[in-house]
Formats: sequence, C-alpha cells, structure tokens
Amino acid sequence: MVKGLGLGGVERLLSEAISHLDRDRFEYEVCYFTPWKDDVVPEFERAGIPIYCLDIANDATPGNMRKVRSFLKEKNYNLIHTHSPFPSALTRVLAPRRELVGIIHTEHSLPGSRNWVTRIANRVTYPLCDVAISVSRVVEREVRKGWMFVPKESRVIYGGIDEEALTDVDPALVRNVRRSLEIPETHSVVGNVAHLRHQKGHDLWLDAARLVLDERPDTTFVVVGREKEFGYQQGLEERARSLGIADRVRFAGFQPDPYPFLASFDVFMMASEFEGFPIALVEAMAMGVAVVSTEVGGVREAVGQDVVGLLARPGDAAGLASHVIDLLGDDARRSELAERARVRVRSEFTVGRMVQLVEDVYDSLLAVSTN
Repeated sequence: MVKGLGLGGVERLLSEAISHLDRDRFEYEVCYFTPWKDDVVPEFERAGIPIYCLDIANDATPGNMRKVRSFLKEKNYNLIHTHSPFPSALTRVLAPRRELVGIIHTEHSLPGSRNWVTRIANRVTYPLCDVAISVSRVVEREVRKGWMFVPKESRVIYGGIDEEALTDVDPALVRNVRRSLEIPETHSVVGNVAHLRHQKGHDLWLDAARLVLDERPDTTFVVVGREKEFGYQQGLEERARSLGIADRVRFAGFQPDPYPFLASFDVFMMASEFEGFPIALVEAMAMGVAVVSTEVGGVREAVGQDVVGLLARPGDAAGLASHVIDLLGDDARRSELAERARVRVRSEFTVGRMVQLVEDVYDSLLAVSTN
C-alpha cells in the first residue's frame, strides 16, 4: 500500500525490488491511492504483479475510508506492507483482521517532512502496526520517541541500489551528457540529483558553488531533478544570476536514467536540510563518485564510521565548498574515497539485500501466526 507510484525515491525502491521478490513464497499485489502518480505502474504490470488504484486524494473523508475498507475486506490479505504515512494510518484502522497476520510499515523519512495532520495520524495509529521498518537509525529513533504511540516492534533496514545498475556506464553516454549540457572539456563537474524542493537545500548548494568558483573557476555545476514546488526552479535560477554564477550552473531537469549524469560528476555535493536515508547520495557512491554532504539524517550512516565521504555541518556553505575544493585539487584522495564508497554500497546497500531482510520480517510474522 503506497500513496503514489510516481518517480520519487520510494517508488524507485519498490519498482527496483520487483526482480528480487521471492514469488514462490509470497504472492505480491500493489495498491496505490493517487491515479496521477503512476509512472512506474507499467513496471509492475510487465512483471505480472496485480496492481490496483483506489483513486483517493490525501484526505480521510468517509467515502475514501469506505473505499479502503471495502478493498481490504475483498482482498483479505495475510500481510499488508505500507510505504506512505497516510495510507498506512487508514490501513491500520480499517484493515479487517479475519486472515490478517500482520501490518508492516516502512518509514522512509523523518516526521518533520510531513504536514501535521498526517504526522499525528501516523503517530497515534502506530500501536496498530506490528513491525515498523526504518530506513536508518536516525529515523528509527524518531519512530520510537512517541512514548505510548509506538509500533509493537521496530527494525532498521537500509534502502538499496539495484545491483544490475551498478555496472559501469558506457563512456559514450557520459560524453553525451557533457556535450548536451555544453560543459567545457577542461572543466570539473560538481553535481546533485534531487527533486527541486526546499528540503534538498539547493539555495545553500548554490552558495557553496559560488565559493568553489572563487578558487576553482574551471568548474561547472549540474542540478538534475524535477521541480516539486511551483516556482522553485525559477527562484534557483534567479539566485544563480544574483550570485554571478548562472553561466556555470546547468539545470538538467528530470532524467529517467540518472546514472550517466552521476558518472559525469567528479564530485557529488548534497546540501539537504534533512534526509531519512539519502538514496541519491548512495547512487553516487555506487557509481564511484566522491561525495560531499551536509551531515543530516541518515547521511552519516550511509558514509559509515570508516568515512567514505566528506561531511559539513547543516547550513554550512563554506564547509561544503572547502571539501569540494580539497577533492577537486587532490585526484588521488578523490579516487580513494570514490572506490571505498563503491565497495561500501556493494556490500551494504543493495536492493537484493533489502528485499531479503524485508521478507525475513514477513517470515517471522507468519511463523508466529502458525504457532
């Protein structure tokens, strides 16, 4: 159960998990609420996974609640795994218990990223959740802070990267990226892949870019991502002009395959205000790109104790810029960090590993129900 199947990080995780699901043991079905967020629906259809849309907006009207109740009553699932707070809250309250063994919820982000109504509904219904899976220890701490409003059990399972996407990108595709963005051959490239919205800290990112260009004028900055807040990209373009760096910043828009863009970066720089677990940063690590980020949410967990990336304080443009300047001026260190990052992703953050751990949760619930 998920709110939408658009092109966000959660949806990509779900679609990339398809080929790793153990469909000999489990019959999977997918239900989503908002019909206009359907970009990855064809991927489930091609895999032969039944998929349903309830056509529900983000409000708990009596009519919407009847839709959810009727659907769940008709399907009579043994396990329900939710991936969005609003569908999760409704499911916990409305799911019939006749054949239901357990409700699992994956918490993908920190509570502060949601409106207060959704936040409260999610929190007060947590006791009806059998297992809450958090995508990082930071997120799990927030889940368990609710005094009496906590799930029966909580676990941490990190998101991952599809192993098939970890192969090296064709160098011709990388050259095409640089050519299409009119990046001079002599320039270093610092990039970011993220939805264009305030959470991702693009204002701070541009401030850091300005400082980098003071020391490294032979640098081009690339922003890949779809605008999620109306007028946000225009505001960023105006900020770039006001900083005098508009000619060095490329807004590449949404890219269905971000890997050639990531492979074209010399440094991946992220300036987020908060993160549950930063999949885009992990994707950059997987592509062998050195990473620099604000130390927020699950970022420290992604880079590990044996640090494979450089971190700055939240809101610290100078700190971000200093790390980028250091890496652009030290090819050996940049390559060392990038290779260690690549190894870390392949051992810790793959979709196959994630699916296996989630299906272990399913097995544990089913085992308890048969005893």
